[in-house]
Amino acid sequence: MLLLLLAGGALFPGLFVLLRWGLARAPPLRLPPLHATYLAAKLVSSIQAVMASTAGYIVSSSCKHVIDDQ
Repeated sequence: MLLLLLAGGALFPGLFVLLRWGLARAPPLRLPPLHATYLAAKLVSSIQAVMASTAGYIVSSSCKHVIDDQ
């Protein structure tokens, strides 16, 4: 469980830093640092939302009765 916590704690901040760096330095974009930061935060948030929605769908589809099942 601790390994999952550490992996999640490294994944999303690392993804944010990588996206911010890429958006600021990609030749077709070359966004100013402030815009790259805003866009990277929105992209990471969108990725996290998709992952959470997918996990919720998997849990709800694998249970016959979500409230009573464990």
